[in-house]
Amino acid sequence: MSELINTQNQTNDTRWHLLSTVSSLALAITLCTPAQAAGDTDRPTVWIELGAQLDRVQGGEQAFLPPFLSANPRPFAPVSSAEIQRPPRYAFGGEGKITFQPDASDWSVSAAIRYGRSNNKKQLHQQTTEIRQSGVTKSGDPWMGHWTRFGDTASAHKSSYVIADFMAGRDVGLGLWGRGNAATIDFGVRFAQFTTSSTAKLRELPDPFKERIPQPPTPFFPSWHKYKTNSHNHSYYAQNEIARSFTGVGPTLSMNGSQEIAGNIDETGLAFDWGINAAVLFGRQKVRGSHISSSQYFKSFSNGPVSSSKPPRKFVARTRSVTVPNVGGFAGASLRFPNAKLSLGYRADFFFGAMDGGIDARDTRNQSFHGPFATISIGLGG
Repeated sequence: MSELINTQNQTNDTRWHLLSTVSSLALAITLCTPAQAAGDTDRPTVWIELGAQLDRVQGGEQAFLPPFLSANPRPFAPVSSAEIQRPPRYAFGGEGKITFQPDASDWSVSAAIRYGRSNNKKQLHQQTTEIRQSGVTKSGDPWMGHWTRFGDTASAHKSSYVIADFMAGRDVGLGLWGRGNAATIDFGVRFAQFTTSSTAKLRELPDPFKERIPQPPTPFFPSWHKYKTNSHNHSYYAQNEIARSFTGVGPTLSMNGSQEIAGNIDETGLAFDWGINAAVLFGRQKVRGSHISSSQYFKSFSNGPVSSSKPPRKFVARTRSVTVPNVGGFAGASLRFPNAKLSLGYRADFFFGAMDGGIDARDTRNQSFHGPFATISIGLGG
């Protein structure tokens, strides 16, 4: 046992030493590299960028489908219960970035953060009702009652994500199509955290739910409508609560560039922007929750249940250390001024094997975010 603990500690120490080395190297290179001619001593030394994005979230998790949904022929399709538990497809959020580039230097340091969240509540109620004879009146005429059966699923889901980068970069002066373009290579540390929480409640009365009155020779009550009794053969109920998360940190490398389309890329003009990034995150997956499912069987409307099944609530708790590769990129256009920039584009980030989407057993899922974004940047100093 002590050997396993020592191995775990050594692995964690190795990761933190790696991250510390990357961060220290980035800062040291920025501070110690001799200044190089930048060609424009009036450019801003600090850029502040703010923006918003709409992300299509893909990852998912297992739907909570208790056994009674498939135990017998159902009056309602169980796939409907799965669809109503689907997590939100879109997340809306904001982003911010600050970049510092000293005068007459090709080096810069930056810190950036993106945040997004989503939540939804859904309820699906399916019901069928038919009119049948369920008794007789006092005069002996047939009494027509409503026979109803229904299934009900209610779910709620919340999720959020945070992605933060601490980078050092250098203007490498590369271009893809000749003059009027620029590119930088950045390296540093990326932090990512994804969290989700969901609940689901299912109730089903699959057999006809009957409204009955006394039948002869049972005595009739003056106000018989007060004594109507609801009855059914089967009654099912299930409930699930679960929370999932991933938190990781690791080294990252990116390359960003701009190509002049019209005007001057260093003054006023329109440019095509692009970027690619890759990272390896070391972190933990966590799953915490519980669920319960019960059933009852009634033989007649006048008696209580003849059988009942209510297993104890089952608790779920899993934690696992994982290594998550991350790749992404963006493309867009920007309208540039000497001290400002307005950008529009489309961005994607993919985190492979980041989340545990299972309930009773581990089920690794990829997590991805892609969608349009818009930012505005202001340059200060210079």
